[in-house]
Order: sequence, then C-alpha cells, then structure tokens
Amino acid sequence: MASAMSLAPYRPRQGYHARAIAAAGLILLFLFGSWRLYDQLPNVKLLEVSGMPIYSSVLWAGGVFIILGGLTSLFTLGLRTGVESLDELTGGFVDLLIETQTELQKVSWPNKQQLTNSTTVVLVCMVILGAFLFAVDQVVAWLMSSLDVLPS
Repeated sequence: MASAMSLAPYRPRQGYHARAIAAAGLILLFLFGSWRLYDQLPNVKLLEVSGMPIYSSVLWAGGVFIILGGLTSLFTLGLRTGVESLDELTGGFVDLLIETQTELQKVSWPNKQQLTNSTTVVLVCMVILGAFLFAVDQVVAWLMSSLDVLPS
C-alpha cells in the first residue's frame, strides 16, 4: 500500500558524508554528460529572449541535467515519494551508502611511516619479479631459438 507523499529524507542524520560524496560525483558525471549532449546536438534557434537566442541543444541538455539531478537527490536523500517500489529502491541505495560510511569508519588507516614502508616493499618486489620474469623469458627465447622453434 502506498504511503502519502511527503518528500522527507530517509534516515536523515545517517551517512551524511557518503551521501554528499555520491551526490557530488553523480552531479559531476551528469554535468559532463549534459555538456557532451549539448556538443552533439544541432544548434537550432528556437526563440529569442531579450535579444539572446535560445537554442534547442541548450534546452535538451539543461532538461536532461535537471531530470538527472532530481533523480540524484531522490536516490542520495532517499526521499519518500509514496510509490512503494521506488521508495524501497531509494531506501536500499541510502542504506548502502550509510553502511559504506559505517564500514569505512572502522578501517584502520596506516600512518605515513607504515605507508612508506609498505610502498617500498611493493616496489622492490615488483622490480625483483620483473627481473625474474625477464630472465626466464630470455632463457626460454634462447632455448626455443636453439631448438629452431623460433627464428633467431
């Protein structure tokens, strides 16, 4: 049964940072998508307002951006619309963002010294592994050439 449309946020004081980062990322993505749409559509002059021409590509790109921005706010805030299936979907997405932020707060982040030591170990291991693979490749190539399997 559908509840009344209230447009109140779902779990409003939880997962604030995760919601803000997700919303900012989506808005940036949609902004670039709208800009790309504007570049791809033909510029057909529709009307003139105060001597300034209004082109169809601007209206289409702006409309798409506004619609996607509305969907972003719907999904990152988890607004209750009264449509049960949509409310479950947005609530699930908000729960995912809240749980993601909760889990990231439990992570023990390394300090600068630990990060430097770990990076050094990884780089040294990569150089050693690269040298080993190069040597094995040279030996196998020499062996194949010696057996006339590969041209020399």
